[in-house]
Amino acid sequence: MNVDMELHPSPFILHLLLSHLWLHEPDAETVARAVNELGLPEADPTELASVYADVLLLNVPPYGTVYTDVNGELNGPEAQQAAALYEAHGYRPPELSSTAAPDHVGLCLGFLAHAEERGVETGALGLEWIPTACLAVERDPTANSFYRVLAAKTRAALFVCPALHTADAPLLQSPDSDDELSLHTLLRFFLAPARCGVFLSRSRLGQMARSLGLRLPFGSRFDVAEMLFMSAGEADQVDALIGLLQTETDHWRLAYRRWAEENPAWRPFADVWLARTESASRTLAGMRATAMHT
Repeated sequence: MNVDMELHPSPFILHLLLSHLWLHEPDAETVARAVNELGLPEADPTELASVYADVLLLNVPPYGTVYTDVNGELNGPEAQQAAALYEAHGYRPPELSSTAAPDHVGLCLGFLAHAEERGVETGALGLEWIPTACLAVERDPTANSFYRVLAAKTRAALFVCPALHTADAPLLQSPDSDDELSLHTLLRFFLAPARCGVFLSRSRLGQMARSLGLRLPFGSRFDVAEMLFMSAGEADQVDALIGLLQTETDHWRLAYRRWAEENPAWRPFADVWLARTESASRTLAGMRATAMHT
């Protein structure tokens, strides 16, 4: 998506407005500010309330450890480190008690604004996962143009943020040594971005199922993914599913490469995410080889 990435507000105002948009369903006044100050597309606030729930509450969790934890779990140790950092700097927004974890995109952006206003260092706040979460929003089938552009603008703001430039790239998790590609192993791998480099939302999994002519029941992301893999096997559609997963992986790999070229400061992080997508491609190749011999 081509969007005008020139950001006119000061970093403080920019991060504060972005924070609010990630944390709350926008009202008419906030939508007007988003359009005028960030260049987001015009949108009906009533319709946005439904999209906000579909994207950020049901499909794309905007929480750090979903993307950085090797098991993709919410509210891991890194989230608690963020909470301790907030407390140390007196950052106590009311949303801390209403979000599921302190490493919410909106809270991280709000802390940046808080730190900028007071002229303090952001310390060990991890931000390198936010561009990946933004891409998850952009690629989610339930997102409309307002939230896709919001995600792109957020990513652009992070790429020029000094706090990101001074962070250390995360260590690459070693791939599992399981010789057998069991269903449990595959699900654990493809549902953890820190392993595969890709975030597969429930709506994306559902879209894959529909393209294969499969119907999936509503459930958790794990349940939907499990049913997709099982249904594909029963319908002799494993090879087609592997193709869809590879195509999705390729989209993420190309995005990481483009970001690294356009934003050299993010290159160390891109290398980690690219290595994860390469691991995903190797796993898919293993799946295809196994399917051919069964």
